Amino acid sequence: MYQVEVDDRGRVALPRRVVADLSASKLRVESCSAGHVLLGVHGALRPEIIVTLNTVGIPDVLSFFNMFRKTGILHLDLPDGLRCLFFKDGEIIFATSERLEDDLGEVLCEMGKLERKDLRSVRAEISCSVNLSQVLVKRQLVAARDLWLATRQQVESIVYALFACDSGSCFFVSIDPEQDNIVRLSMSTQNLIMEGLRRVDEKALYWRRLRGPEAVLGYSGKVPQDLSSEEKILMRHLYVAGQSVRKLLGASEMSEYDALRTMYQLVEKGMLEVTECEEHLQPLAPELETILALFNEMLALLYAQVSPYSGEMLAEVNRFIRELPHPHIYVFRGVQIHPDGTLDMRALAENLNGLELDEQKRLLVEALTEVVYLECSMARREMGADAATDMVRRVQEFTMRARRKLLD
Repeated sequence: MYQVEVDDRGRVALPRRVVADLSASKLRVESCSAGHVLLGVHGALRPEIIVTLNTVGIPDVLSFFNMFRKTGILHLDLPDGLRCLFFKDGEIIFATSERLEDDLGEVLCEMGKLERKDLRSVRAEISCSVNLSQVLVKRQLVAARDLWLATRQQVESIVYALFACDSGSCFFVSIDPEQDNIVRLSMSTQNLIMEGLRRVDEKALYWRRLRGPEAVLGYSGKVPQDLSSEEKILMRHLYVAGQSVRKLLGASEMSEYDALRTMYQLVEKGMLEVTECEEHLQPLAPELETILALFNEMLALLYAQVSPYSGEMLAEVNRFIRELPHPHIYVFRGVQIHPDGTLDMRALAENLNGLELDEQKRLLVEALTEVVYLECSMARREMGADAATDMVRRVQEFTMRARRKLLD
């Protein structure tokens, strides 16, 4: 949720992302009181229901639409990106998400139906008129049934991930979703709610047993017996050396829930041992550590200067890194901005595992530069051009020098 102020002339400065959506639109006051103002776009469909998710939970929201057999689209504005749920007579028939983890290509890779190298080549052919599914079918990389199964799993994963959300907002628009170019799935909203709640409880249990993302899992030496296919896949990463839970989540080619469940099962079987000591983690390459330390220093400086003027700085930056184009979006996969404006160095570096060091350095510097330039533009907007000029100039000069030095 954004925080804005009304000046003494009745003007409101809206965040950049909101202004981009409402540019050149005529607004009308739909509803107001001493505690709220609701603006609508003239001529657009009116939101029927608006909910703040820190007061009403996702299970209650979904139950409401199911109980009253609503038809339309529920738009969810969450800290880690936008989602849309499509309802027909109270049942969820489709869902979309901005999160990279929810991308159909990622789901197909997790299912073992698509090679990641093929996914990278396919992405180059995607355009406004041609989507991922069409390219995959045209190139005969995925069978039609596998594509349907992956779409269903994608929608389920989007819905289940919502149950961990306790902040953000959503609004519902009554419109026939079949008018949109979507795949209509036959799903039970009540079953999705019950499964989502069950997964929340189970994930809490898994995390308690695994002790957090930086804990290290190591092979106990026990002879493998009666392992499932998922457990065998995970164990391949652990026979030689221990790995952090975070790194295994990225390397497993499974959904987060399935990977955590598999790790938990292996620990319970005595195949894996859990160690909290971070010293067992492999050190970062010195070049990457230098890059991350330099950029984190700049990001901390920018946050310290800009945040007193904008209470939504972190939320806006988090949204920005989830809207970056390929391949920069992969650099920030699963990464959140820290409360001091810095980024998790190890998570960023682990997202680049498998690439040559020079390629890791190039992608890291390019992606972090995008974030720095965004925050510089926020500084000008929030602080005013005059107040921000000197700081922005110093930061941008430093960034340019760092790029030349680090990429030479």
